[in-house]
Amino acid sequence: MFLPRSLKVKRSADEDKSTAKKNKFSSGEHLLEETTEIQDCKSVTKEPSASGCSLNEVVEEYREPVAMPSDLGVTSTSLGKDNQNADEGSSLEEPIKSFSKSQRWAEPGEPVCVVCGRYGEYICDKTDEDVCSLECKAKHLLQAQEKEKKLKNDQFTKAESQTETLLETSYSYKDHSFILGLQDEQIRNLKLQLGISVLGQQVPRPIIEFEHCGFPEILNHNLKNSGYEVPTPIQMQMIPVGLLGKDILASADTGSGKTAAFLLPVIMKVLKETETPSALILAPTRELAIQIEKQAKELMAGLPNMRTVLLVGGLPLPPQLHRLKQSVKVIIATPGRLLEILKQSSVQLHGIKIVVVDEVDTMLKMGFQQQVLAILENISHDHQTILVSATIPVGIEHLVNQLLHNFVRITIGEKNLPCSNVRQIILWVEEPSKKKKLFEILNDKKLFKPPVLVFVDCKLGADLLSDAVHKITGLQCISMHSEKSQEERTEILQGLLQEKYEVIVSTGVLGRGLDLVNVKLVVNFDMPSSMDEYVHQVGRAGRLGHSGTAISFINNNSKKLFWDVVKRVKPTGTILPPQLLNSPYLHDQKRREQQRLKQLQNSLVTGDNIMDIIRKHDKNNSQR
Repeated sequence: MFLPRSLKVKRSADEDKSTAKKNKFSSGEHLLEETTEIQDCKSVTKEPSASGCSLNEVVEEYREPVAMPSDLGVTSTSLGKDNQNADEGSSLEEPIKSFSKSQRWAEPGEPVCVVCGRYGEYICDKTDEDVCSLECKAKHLLQAQEKEKKLKNDQFTKAESQTETLLETSYSYKDHSFILGLQDEQIRNLKLQLGISVLGQQVPRPIIEFEHCGFPEILNHNLKNSGYEVPTPIQMQMIPVGLLGKDILASADTGSGKTAAFLLPVIMKVLKETETPSALILAPTRELAIQIEKQAKELMAGLPNMRTVLLVGGLPLPPQLHRLKQSVKVIIATPGRLLEILKQSSVQLHGIKIVVVDEVDTMLKMGFQQQVLAILENISHDHQTILVSATIPVGIEHLVNQLLHNFVRITIGEKNLPCSNVRQIILWVEEPSKKKKLFEILNDKKLFKPPVLVFVDCKLGADLLSDAVHKITGLQCISMHSEKSQEERTEILQGLLQEKYEVIVSTGVLGRGLDLVNVKLVVNFDMPSSMDEYVHQVGRAGRLGHSGTAISFINNNSKKLFWDVVKRVKPTGTILPPQLLNSPYLHDQKRREQQRLKQLQNSLVTGDNIMDIIRKHDKNNSQR
């Protein structure tokens, strides 16, 4: 039968007083917790809380008949050695007390109920605090809820206060002390591994964490809530450049995080501005503009007076004009609709301090160049301009020279190959055998060179595997992921520098960071989601040109990467497992790519095939 565990029996009434606290989780008590139900509560006095809950509602779940340990075949002799000396008249057979008035007062040395001060016979399973009865447990849980609610309110009030303080003082971006403490060679190595190419004068160093920017607490909170855990390469370099107020020409693949990379400088730029509107973001399509506004609203939530307006074609104009009158800070628009509104003199752009033109390459293809220039004629010349593009087409140079001044050019390069000085070992390991294989590696004196970085694909997996490694091997092990507080993450990074840990089990948080320690061994316990991530994680073992080893576990769960692994790892001389090389998934991926390349070659005009194309064209015309 199902046994509710909402109230844990803590000890028998006659348990030795001096060892009561020490034996809370003894084997006998654990069995008792598994076999004791809650007594039927006939009536409980209602005590409404601030949240509207009464004791009756909280205790309602306990309304079931009591199952005595003897009914379930459990006696005092089955509770282990700790309870063998308990008196025959102990409370094992007694029902759990419903009301505090039914409980005796605590004697010296006995645990005390946190609510009423009587004998704390039980432990509340949700808080591990001593309680005397179901009544006091219900009161205690209501009090705990109120405390938690008050704590959350205090945290939000503190964040608001910090934001108001920031508004009262001038914000200016400066390299974080952690970033300043890194050597130039480390920064160069970081940019090389992440494919970050920068051209310009007085370019700030890339950030490693969003916290390095000195954002308001509310903005940091919004970043985490929106799923921004660690900055992507384009964000690492583009955000600090944007925060310094420099013009930018940035290029990175679709899906690389460009939107947040320009939204964060926009937010900080206009946060203190009193003129409205203060920022303009242009996009080539209505769908992209809607997406940008959605992300902007998520990041601006809770920040004072940060309103947006969406000006796009295909939607009714009157509501957009009405919205413009609501003191909006940020305009997100397509060029055609904004020009239409400008011609009606329904908006003034003289207060714009920052302009972003997203997907410039698409803008040029769609013929928006003249419209963009016409819009920018209505804006003062002292504004900051950011041009963002997936690629940098040849025709963009003319537009760049017209719009940007003393700009920084940021390019996130093509996919790079794994670090050449890292020996790569690819092992075919099925899921049930992965822990055993990891323990073998950590016990191998030739391979084990601490500190070892072990990469997994989820936060819970990092915590569980870290605990397992410590219990089985006895090594000093810790987990690292985005759920850790900033204080914890900083402490772990310092621990890496001080060689405090022998094994670090991490998600991708450390995969894109600097090689802050002399890591010789990396283990990809879970293959990353892309080969780009694989390259970054493997590179942790190749700090500043030093040699290292990377061991990766692979199986059919990573079948989407098979062809990429062969293309990018095999050229380094790595021996690949036969299960991978003989996989039907690999051969299918290879065949499909060859077909795509063939189609692409047939569509290209070269000196070798130009005559064939002309003959084919003439033949088609003659047949018509």
